[in-house]
Amino acid sequence: MPRNKPQQGADEKKAEILEAARKLFLDAGYEATSITAIATAAGVAPNTIYWYFKDKDELLLAVLDQLLQENLAEFMSVIGRPISEQLLWLVKKLRGFSRLISTVHTRIHESNTLNQWHSQFHITVEQLFRQQLQQQVTGESISVEGRIAAYTIEGLVTHDIEENAAQLTCEALASRWVKP
Repeated sequence: MPRNKPQQGADEKKAEILEAARKLFLDAGYEATSITAIATAAGVAPNTIYWYFKDKDELLLAVLDQLLQENLAEFMSVIGRPISEQLLWLVKKLRGFSRLISTVHTRIHESNTLNQWHSQFHITVEQLFRQQLQQQVTGESISVEGRIAAYTIEGLVTHDIEENAAQLTCEALASRWVKP
């Protein structure tokens, strides 16, 4: 039974639901986390969640967006480093929620919302390196190389690849972009 709470604003309640979902999704995973468990952790009735989120997928995406925004803000601090270090930094950060990214992968054919988020994830990663690629690569190759970076990062994040192999992969990818 949800605990009695003083009246609170909608934004505050939504933030509590989001924080509860984030913790449970990261600790137990998406599949093992029920709406009831999220509601209990947030101190609300299960149907309250649907006032703020259409379904569990939308809640997952809100958690992922929050995690990505936090990490992308931090990413700005490594922009001046060599591209191989930037790639590896991003891989390490995204591994913190790789299980959720894998969940998106397994569910993109079941949910148009997740499929759209996945496409936007790739665009976001491509854009992170686009400006730097423009200094190293010309023409249509910029888009191709950006896609290669996004797929490489996603693969390194969602597969159990040891750190040394990930570092070598990032270095090999970055070496494609260095002007002779």
